[in-house]
Amino acid sequence: MQAIYICTRTRLLLIKYDEKRSTLHMTKQSLQVLFDAMYHGKHSFDDFMHSSVQEHYEVFLPGKVGKRTIFKPKENLKIYQKFLNLFLFEFLPLNERVVFSYRKGLSAYNAVEKHRSGRYFFQTDISSFFESIDSALVRKTILAGESFTPVSDVHEHINRILELVCVNDSLPIGFPASAPLSNCVLLDFDNEIEGVCESMRLSYSRYADDIIISGKEKEVPSNMPDIVQSILHKSASEKLYLNKGKTKFFQTGGKLKILGMLILPNGKISPDTKKKRELEVLLHFYLTDRTKFNEMVSEIKARSGKKGVGHEDEYPDVLSGNLNYVDSIDPDYTDKLRRKFGVATIDSLMYKELSGKK
Repeated sequence: MQAIYICTRTRLLLIKYDEKRSTLHMTKQSLQVLFDAMYHGKHSFDDFMHSSVQEHYEVFLPGKVGKRTIFKPKENLKIYQKFLNLFLFEFLPLNERVVFSYRKGLSAYNAVEKHRSGRYFFQTDISSFFESIDSALVRKTILAGESFTPVSDVHEHINRILELVCVNDSLPIGFPASAPLSNCVLLDFDNEIEGVCESMRLSYSRYADDIIISGKEKEVPSNMPDIVQSILHKSASEKLYLNKGKTKFFQTGGKLKILGMLILPNGKISPDTKKKRELEVLLHFYLTDRTKFNEMVSEIKARSGKKGVGHEDEYPDVLSGNLNYVDSIDPDYTDKLRRKFGVATIDSLMYKELSGKK
């Protein structure tokens, strides 16, 4: 046996690796031992276990019909959920072959890339995804994946864990824990849909609530919505329903738009034309008229439903984030922007976002 020490921020988790059997044997610890090792008294485990969760978040009601209620966690709840992410939720199993949301180093681009050779497509999403993931499904997911985590007393604290991550019996949009949990709660669904698609020579990927199925040689069968819905109810929850308004079939014959990206006839993936146009207008105003630039950023923030526009000194961060987003999809387009707006301008903005500078 060879001992390998994997470093967390403040503590070494002991993992024993059996070279002969090529298996990992994790030395489990209690939630309190891991919490105290992480924070060394800086934060109270008693507060983690017993404080009123309702006092640790703010609620932003939707300003328009169709917009979703956003829950903003305060600092303590952020810390507690990030701890649970690090030692519990990020260890839960998910189908890494098909799920690309909320995973480090991956993006919607990877979910779309899997279909770049497709000719026939089926796309849908799950209605009110986070709100439809109830505490019963979260409980089932955590307990089913307990053996993969370094926590020895998950069962003992499962009710408190659910209190810390669920509001009104569902996963709230805006909580740090909601993202990794939303990947894992559909493990059985992802596995079964992947198997069904493989038997039909189809490709499947999921990005959060967005489901994409494509065929290179065969059409996606017309009853695929019924197949997906049936498996969703059987393997996950009867509260989860496909969004009929966003369920569609389409095929090649021009530009294909999926998750805000275009699959061109040659198989190349490019950002949506509207996104590129907006980015170029932002760059133009950034260089020529900061007042108009700030107004446009405010409009973008308001359109996205984000509360509080922040200080104007932070507005270039929006531009930086958009530049790095399109560069991750289509570096050739970034080169075009360099030719149009200047190498120094584009690279300084991209570096600003990546380095975290303000």
